[in-house]
Amino acid sequence: MIFQVDSKEMNAAVLSVIKALPVRTTMPSLEGIYIEAKGSTLTLKCSDLMLQKECRIAAEIDEEGAVIVPGKLFTEISRKLPDGRARFAVSGKQVDIQCGRFKTSIQALDFEEFPEMRFTGDSYDIEMDKEACRDMILETVFAVATDDSKPILTGVLLEVGESLTAVATDAYQFAMRKAPIKAPCAETSMVVPGKTMLEISRMLDESGDTIKMTFTRTHVRVDLGFTCLTARLLDGDYIKYRQIIPKDYKTRVLVNRQEIMTAIDRATLVAREGNNNIIMEFHDNKLTLHANSFIGSSDEDIDVQMNGDNIEIAFNPKYCMNVLKNIPDEQVYFDLSTNISPCVVRPVNGDSYYYLIVPVRIYAQY
Repeated sequence: MIFQVDSKEMNAAVLSVIKALPVRTTMPSLEGIYIEAKGSTLTLKCSDLMLQKECRIAAEIDEEGAVIVPGKLFTEISRKLPDGRARFAVSGKQVDIQCGRFKTSIQALDFEEFPEMRFTGDSYDIEMDKEACRDMILETVFAVATDDSKPILTGVLLEVGESLTAVATDAYQFAMRKAPIKAPCAETSMVVPGKTMLEISRMLDESGDTIKMTFTRTHVRVDLGFTCLTARLLDGDYIKYRQIIPKDYKTRVLVNRQEIMTAIDRATLVAREGNNNIIMEFHDNKLTLHANSFIGSSDEDIDVQMNGDNIEIAFNPKYCMNVLKNIPDEQVYFDLSTNISPCVVRPVNGDSYYYLIVPVRIYAQY
């Protein structure tokens, strides 16, 4: 196999596909980047068996073929190639690379059949505005679980019908976001791994005004022509999240999002030296934030608009900030019932998003 390619285009393609390079694997072929030269196109692929990323770039191909190169080493080499045309020649297991005055040779991995992710069966498309898709992903995916104790919670539930609803939770925070789609679909749902959703959001910078996601019963694919992502969906039933959504509230508070974020940030300076919790006291159209630890204490008042009973409730500030920084609105509602019930964060107008923050119990104060 012999080909020439622009070094910058090669590096961009490598940095894109290695998002699917597994951290560890028992399959040697998955430790590398699969490169195929055919016609006038160079195709690069990586896969961890759950996510496959593929990039296609133009190349001058003198001899067609395919090779699997060590993923980490080849990535470092491609990063450091000088600008210009890079020439790659593969003979047996040796890969010779030349770009400008730089020359190097590396050993290819044992060539086995690359585990191509099959995308078969009945499929349907969801097409939506690119910006709406990015917002939907970034404003929910932060709430997915990061451990595998409940694998289904490491994904984002997508419910499609007249619109698209995304749901994510790790049992401490809950995020739900709605977004319009170009055309209604038959009502169905699927759970997409959080890693896949993040990678789709990164791809959106390369797409036009709209994005099309194609689903089968087991997989999702996003194909932009020169970049293609294919991923497995998660198996299993998602939690019955509608059962955990509070039906009513005793206190509704209108808060300025930026003001409360700034106050939480200041309170965290003290709270992080202790139990890392802050206490919010809603009373008389004011919110008082308390933080205590062995190094000291802090208190700050914020003007709010209240309707209902006074209430004191404690939160881990990280979960509060996760929610608030992903909301675009200047003002939001906090709906509260008791100091051990989740706090609902919702928009002042409409129902485009819905968040829950689970409080912590207050056992003692310093």
